[in-house]
Amino acid sequence: MRFPTDLHLRDLAGRIHWPHGSHAKGATPITHHHTSDEDAEVAKATLYVSTVTLVVLLVVLAAIAFGQEAMHWLGVH
Repeated sequence: MRFPTDLHLRDLAGRIHWPHGSHAKGATPITHHHTSDEDAEVAKATLYVSTVTLVVLLVVLAAIAFGQEAMHWLGVH
C-alpha cells in the first residue's frame, strides 16, 4: 500500500485533535495549536480524573469484597 506524497501527519493529527472542527465539505483543517501551559493543564486534569477513577474503583471493589465476607460471616449462601 502506498501513501500519497501530499499526506502530512501533522494535518491529520490536527483533524482528530481537540477541539474538533467542522466536517462540512470544504472545511479548512484545524490550525489551532495548544501552548505548553494548555497542554500542562490537560495533563493535570487527565491525571486528576484518572486518580479519582482509580480511587472510586478501589472503594467499590473493597465494598464488594467486604459485602461478600459479611455474607459469609452471616451464613448467607
